[in-house]
Amino acid sequence: MRIGKTLKSTVVATLAGLGLAACSGSSPVATTTGQGTSDVITLRVASNSNATVLPFWVAQAKGMFPKHKLDVKYTKIENVATLPPALGKSFDIVLSTPTLVISSNSQGIPIQWVAGSSVDSKASPASFLMVKKDSGITDVTQLRGKTIGVLNETGTLHTATMYWLKKSGVEPSSVKVVQVDGPAQADQLRSGRVQAVETVTPFSGQVQKLGGGVSLGTPYRAMADTIAPIMWAAQTSWAQKNGEAITRFVAALDEAKQYIGSDDAGARAVLKKQTGYPDSVVAALTFPQFDTSTRPQDVELWLQAMRAATGFKGNVDVSTLVYRPTA
Repeated sequence: MRIGKTLKSTVVATLAGLGLAACSGSSPVATTTGQGTSDVITLRVASNSNATVLPFWVAQAKGMFPKHKLDVKYTKIENVATLPPALGKSFDIVLSTPTLVISSNSQGIPIQWVAGSSVDSKASPASFLMVKKDSGITDVTQLRGKTIGVLNETGTLHTATMYWLKKSGVEPSSVKVVQVDGPAQADQLRSGRVQAVETVTPFSGQVQKLGGGVSLGTPYRAMADTIAPIMWAAQTSWAQKNGEAITRFVAALDEAKQYIGSDDAGARAVLKKQTGYPDSVVAALTFPQFDTSTRPQDVELWLQAMRAATGFKGNVDVSTLVYRPTA
């Protein structure tokens, strides 16, 4: 039950590192100045430097949050696995994944999927399992006994890869897994230190160009033609009390999505500022398929994949994991 154990160890580290109010016995600072239609609502938001956050960054840079009467306080934290325990204490909404939402709830940290970020689809894939062109590997069934470089061992892409292997008759435990950061993947594949890499744009382009990589396919397709691997989450009790804040947050993201579609250069300038990617990478990057909708149907798919491929045995009620506005 690797995912659950990882989250449990993260809880202690996160609480200590953030110096949360619970240590002093005081109540968390109020995060709103009112929930009425004319009041400004303060939101504390955290994410990493993932390109899927672009609508949020655009909304922040182009004044869309104030337009929707939101005062957003933003913190960038690269390891999103540390964020669930901080919800309701240091943050109100954080970038997360369906696997983290599921494992968090199984560990007694009730959080919900409150807004979508992006989806990976058959028409617009953004992640790949890649091997060297001259490796002789043409199918995932040939990865038995091989070493795979992964971005994150508890991430959705790795869960999907393990599920793909299991579904194809390859026991996940038969492959060796090592963590390899995106910028290092091309070199690791080219040198033969790993025989395959789980990668995402823009790193997939570097793997192809510099590492001689070719794609075996997108791991998410083993689960569905379209599926959300990343989203925005909030503490369940907070979400139930702050529907207006969520509505405004989604509205601002949707407006930012429209801006991205109408001003490509402006959107890429925001992306460069937030990620620090080189100009060549920013220019060549294919944007994710942004989608702010919540997808209840995906939660069950992720739970099935976790149980089949990672040994997850946690008890969760999937009907409680997606935010539903109250009447």
